[in-house]
Amino acid sequence: MICNESIEARGTAWEPKLSENLHDLSPSTLRWVKQMGCQHVIFQPSALLPAVELVEAGKRGYWTVGDIMPLKKRCEEAGLSLESMMLPIDFYRKARLGEPGGDREVQNVCRTIRSVAEAGVPIMEWRFWPDFYWDKRVGYYPAQGRGGAGLRAFDYGRVKDAPPFEEIGVVGEKEMWARFLYFAKPVVETAEKAGVRLSMHPHDPPVPVMRGVARIFHHTDGLRRFLKEIPSPASGITFCQGTITEMGVDVLEEIRYFGRLGKMHLVHLRAVRGTVPRYTEVFIDEGDLDMLQAVRTYKEVGYTGPIVSDHTPRVEGDTPWGHTGRAFSLGYIRAMVQAVNRT
Repeated sequence: MICNESIEARGTAWEPKLSENLHDLSPSTLRWVKQMGCQHVIFQPSALLPAVELVEAGKRGYWTVGDIMPLKKRCEEAGLSLESMMLPIDFYRKARLGEPGGDREVQNVCRTIRSVAEAGVPIMEWRFWPDFYWDKRVGYYPAQGRGGAGLRAFDYGRVKDAPPFEEIGVVGEKEMWARFLYFAKPVVETAEKAGVRLSMHPHDPPVPVMRGVARIFHHTDGLRRFLKEIPSPASGITFCQGTITEMGVDVLEEIRYFGRLGKMHLVHLRAVRGTVPRYTEVFIDEGDLDMLQAVRTYKEVGYTGPIVSDHTPRVEGDTPWGHTGRAFSLGYIRAMVQAVNRT
């Protein structure tokens, strides 16, 4: 458990790890991250946003130390630390869909975790929902923010009564928990032995059912059950503040609950207006939640892990990746950290 008094007792400033989610590790992107004041990289390669360095690894279904070390070295040469890597969700497609071949995927995922540990990367982020790629096309729609900024909004009514995904079918909550626990128990055991912390991202959007597929992490109750079902030092969560705000829960109390357990391994700091069934992702300074109070609460519980910007609005003249929108969020986060250290 994190000692909440350690920071104050030492009389030192609170210093969470300002980080950024990256889908590529090009020299220009790493320079930009360093220029923004970040010291850490959260690497999130995926089939939708592939990293050219990992194309062959994606085909074989696991990572080796040889895949990871060049990426880690590239970060270090830019003055950055590779703090976390996202476990590619396509590495365990059969396990998510309940198809034959899931045991082989478990072996490959465990091999990947051991490789990450050997390379010296401390965290792996993961997700578990069968409809991950399909759900990105439903329920969301573009909205306009201040000055015509591009926002993303969600309305559950647009998809609530839609038919099941043909590729997946209907999957109930009991079946989804069975699939997840069968997969997760050996994976978490491997991570614990290897010394890697696993960070589970909640379902986004956080709705109970998406076109016939139960979403077991649509609420913090599901995250609590996961941590009780697999009570390992390796088990933890990505506290995606935007997603958890969308759930309609008391976000500050959730920060206190998971923070005092020492189970927040990553924090995604973003703002929203509204909750399920309808909400809009907005600029970090205009959401429903008092963002400065949230940052004070992270300090209160002694959280010193990575904090990243997330889902930033599209602004005039921005790049496809969103450098300008992310810069606004990162600067705002840095300012809030400095503010809470002075009060």
